[in-house]
Amino acid sequence: MIEAMKGAGTQVLKLRGGMPLLGATRIFGLYRFANSLALLDAKMRQVDQEAALGARAWDNYSGHTDLPPGHTMTCGQQTIGFDLATAENAAMVVGWGMNWIVTKMPDGHWLTEARLKGTRVVTVACEYQATSNKADEVILLRPGSDPAFALGLAQVIIQEKLYDAEFVKGHTDLPLLVRMDTLKLLKPQDLIQDYKPKGLKDTQILKAEERAPLATKQDRQIITESLRNEWSDFVAWNLDTNQPEVITRDEAGLAKNLALEGEFTVDTLDGKKVKVRPVFDLLREHASYFTPEVVSNICHVNQEAVLWLAREIAKNKAKTLVPVGMGPNHFFNNDLKDRAIFLVCALTRNIGFHSGNIGSYAGNYRGAYFNGEPTYIGEDPFDIELDPSKASRVKFYYKMESAHYYNYGDRPLRLGNKLFTGKSHVPTPTKFVWFSNSNSILGNTKWHHDFVVNTLPKTECVVVSEWWWTASCEYADVVFAVDSWAELKYPDMTTSPTNPFCQVFPRTPLKRVHDTQGDIEVLAGVGKALSRLTGDKRFEDYWKFVYDSKVEVYLQRIIDNSTTLKGYKSPVHRGAPRRMKIGLFSREIEELEENAKGGVPALLMTRTYPKIMGWEQSNENKPHYTKSGRMEFYRDEDEFIEHGENIPVHREPVDGTFYEPNTIVCGATALIRPKGPEDYELSRDDLSMEVRQVRNVVIAPAEVTKTVHPRRKDGFTLIYITPKYRHGAHTTPVDLDLMALWFGPFGDIYRRDKRMPWVGEGYVDVNPEDARELGINDGDYVWVDADPEDRPFRGWQGKPEDYKVHRALMRARYYLGLPRGVARSWFNMFVATYGSVEGQEKNPDQLARNPRTGYQAMFRAGSHQSAVRAWLRPTLMTDSLARKGLFGQVIGKGFAPDIHCTVGAPKESLVKLTKAEDGGIEGARLWRPASLGLRPTYESETMKKFMKGGFVTGT
Repeated sequence: MIEAMKGAGTQVLKLRGGMPLLGATRIFGLYRFANSLALLDAKMRQVDQEAALGARAWDNYSGHTDLPPGHTMTCGQQTIGFDLATAENAAMVVGWGMNWIVTKMPDGHWLTEARLKGTRVVTVACEYQATSNKADEVILLRPGSDPAFALGLAQVIIQEKLYDAEFVKGHTDLPLLVRMDTLKLLKPQDLIQDYKPKGLKDTQILKAEERAPLATKQDRQIITESLRNEWSDFVAWNLDTNQPEVITRDEAGLAKNLALEGEFTVDTLDGKKVKVRPVFDLLREHASYFTPEVVSNICHVNQEAVLWLAREIAKNKAKTLVPVGMGPNHFFNNDLKDRAIFLVCALTRNIGFHSGNIGSYAGNYRGAYFNGEPTYIGEDPFDIELDPSKASRVKFYYKMESAHYYNYGDRPLRLGNKLFTGKSHVPTPTKFVWFSNSNSILGNTKWHHDFVVNTLPKTECVVVSEWWWTASCEYADVVFAVDSWAELKYPDMTTSPTNPFCQVFPRTPLKRVHDTQGDIEVLAGVGKALSRLTGDKRFEDYWKFVYDSKVEVYLQRIIDNSTTLKGYKSPVHRGAPRRMKIGLFSREIEELEENAKGGVPALLMTRTYPKIMGWEQSNENKPHYTKSGRMEFYRDEDEFIEHGENIPVHREPVDGTFYEPNTIVCGATALIRPKGPEDYELSRDDLSMEVRQVRNVVIAPAEVTKTVHPRRKDGFTLIYITPKYRHGAHTTPVDLDLMALWFGPFGDIYRRDKRMPWVGEGYVDVNPEDARELGINDGDYVWVDADPEDRPFRGWQGKPEDYKVHRALMRARYYLGLPRGVARSWFNMFVATYGSVEGQEKNPDQLARNPRTGYQAMFRAGSHQSAVRAWLRPTLMTDSLARKGLFGQVIGKGFAPDIHCTVGAPKESLVKLTKAEDGGIEGARLWRPASLGLRPTYESETMKKFMKGGFVTGT
């Protein structure tokens, strides 16, 4: 970590704009500020601009565990997805862990309208969710078992030969040959003397020192010559010639008569006779162990559901949409889930079509829509363009890193004799933090309670820009009070991955409620202060158009250089008269702003409408952003072979399972060769939290449920999930009284029970049968404890006063929508802090409100995060994976923020519920709604009559 600093103090300064696509200038501005700090480094170290380094900046999409990491592994780009409006084009929509009606409320009508037009809706989830109520079929899975379920679907499709062979041969790596001696893909240079990679028409090759053109000028994928030579070409077995044949990236989409099954022998240049098999044949063997019977046992699902769904998806080739949500993405095996679901979709030709595609849905993440953003965030601070009519020059001095290392204890993953974090991923130490528009980097971060006790004290300064007093503000050294969206005095713009529009935030005439400033004003103000402190006017000039109230200059530069916004040109660039329109849309940012005031957005110029990622690949045979140009299901990089994940195996969750954690579940053991714990000088019997992350132990699929989680014997019986709730967006702002009242059945505006932290409070949902076995009544207060090895924080045993603040105490709610063995709390609720616990003890009204700051918690103690820890997954920290960068068409390898990096696993915990107090007012035995017969399993005769419709009469 020290070496990664390269001697620059600016590299310990960490900045983050929370979900920056929500503000192309004001939120992305923190990354611009990080770039400007190269000026500070140049002054402090007395180096020239070529040696100067800016700050470090943190990721977002992956930082929130919203990146589906297996998408990058399969197709090379951040995420394949589609506008939700296209639902009506599908014959079937399989909502996989995506609670569409709740988490995509503005887009809920698309699903409703699709059903009216005949689309069949299926939900696959670990709970009976709100969307299940709207579905034609509902399939419940054990949480975290999604890779096994998808492999079960693939097994049926392959065994019954329901797959689309033409699509598979042309668009996937399934025909490519694998050497059975090394498990590496067979290469032409293994067979052909002095082989040189073939020339490519569909890929631009950059010579050494040659720079890629601007994003708007890139008409093809771009690879450096060194990577082209490293990756070379591939080999398949041609059934017409009965010989191996070289396959290049240019042949992506061409379905030759290539073998999918069988074993062949080739003569390699080193004189060996080597057995080779197509990737398809390996996956056929692998999937054969995931029969419906076995998958039923692993996933706790009906066998018939496996058979039915596999056949229905195969029946609806190019007609099945599979939107995947964050539920299954928040487990440690998330990349394997993606690879397995992708396999099902690829086998059935459901990738890249308006009516058939895979998708992954979270928050606003796809910054690539504004691929002109580098002209703003990466403007060279040593060469600032102050003429509004001219383009900026771009040079990046700051470096990105994953925020997950910070909440992991500000450290990489090092265990036994190995550093598992790849060199391109290694973070620097963190001494200063500044973030905006986000509570998830501190106040609601994974392992929050450990972070507060063990990591935060090592950080010398925390600065937060926020318009709502969150738990992050509670722990900050400096809080900048900034404008809410309704108070913006400078224009800005955003877009969304679920609809095709660019929305401009217009300036508002509304007066500010408090003495606040805009986010971008704060950045400019700090820049001006640095200018005074250093005597370097460039710190101030870097924000010139903020002082001049012409932020639209920055916006126009972004627009001018963004592929999706071509045509929205400023008159100063085109010589057109002001306010000139084309239809509804202007040729300048000022007119876009005027249109926005009237509620008129601008259409993004994406390749299709509705937007369908993967469309060019599946319909025009353009290559995917992978080494082979195909969707890749076989990973032959050393790191994947080392961890037994060269094929998409199933891994058990790392903690949130009833069974042995993080085991590699694979029956075809000859196809994987993972290093065991002993190779890292670790014990095979060591199932501690840290070691589990790298523990490679293989078990057969049929043996999974014969194993036991090591904490089961201690009473840890419930898998604890923490999804998002419909009446809160992340954690903003659920401590409003009316919002808190909506958060479940415990709302009481009068707070008759003074134990309540607020007029509503946090709770855990639990199946009534589980609760009764634990002696817990509906409405009781319970302790929610995860593994005491490191939760709620490391070292809690010696810190009783801290433990009082951080151990989770909440209500229990009987909930019939959860299967047995699963407990649930909503993610959105504000955590308890030292100030809120003090307030509950000292405030006359006993509110859990900090008497000094007014921060209002929704827990008496701890929170849902008390049971969650940080995790680092080795295969997400590799230096070898090919992937497209965030902006433009350039393909590189290794770390890329929000594309290939660690993502965490916030739903990974097995918990124990212990009754703390009776739920009735002030501790009376039974919570009143239960005593009145209004709650599940407590129903009075009147309630039973009501549920049967006994009060309804008519003819």
